[in-house]
Amino acid sequence: MKEAFTMIELIFVIVIIGILAAVAVPKLSATRVDAQVATRANEITSVANEVASFAVSQGKAASGIPNMSKIATSMISKGNATYANNTLNVKMGTISDCVKLALVKGNNDINLTMSYGNSNSNSDCLALQHVIDIANYQIPLKGSILGY
Repeated sequence: MKEAFTMIELIFVIVIIGILAAVAVPKLSATRVDAQVATRANEITSVANEVASFAVSQGKAASGIPNMSKIATSMISKGNATYANNTLNVKMGTISDCVKLALVKGNNDINLTMSYGNSNSNSDCLALQHVIDIANYQIPLKGSILGY
């Protein structure tokens, strides 16, 4: 009696492994994008919370978001965001300004606002925009409403 595998048995095993790989690889890729979206959403909300905490603890807003948030500074150094004109532009997928956090200065007020950039129908950016509710992020940092 033979104890080796036949060529047909080996071909069947290879075909089955190929089918399993064809099914599993797209699911792993989608999971990676979901993880990136969740990470970026967490970073954005953490930046907003960090800036608000800084303004409350110091009684004033600093000259820019990176000066009030170490997470924002880290995002910029990793290439996940850029900062210009008092606006932190958060990158997702191929879109460089998927979500924007801005310091908006009025006469006596400074507010941290969040807005969506142009997604250009990029699925990664749209997923991030779907996760973040920008209506919750108009945070007063300085002004008469806060008493300073």
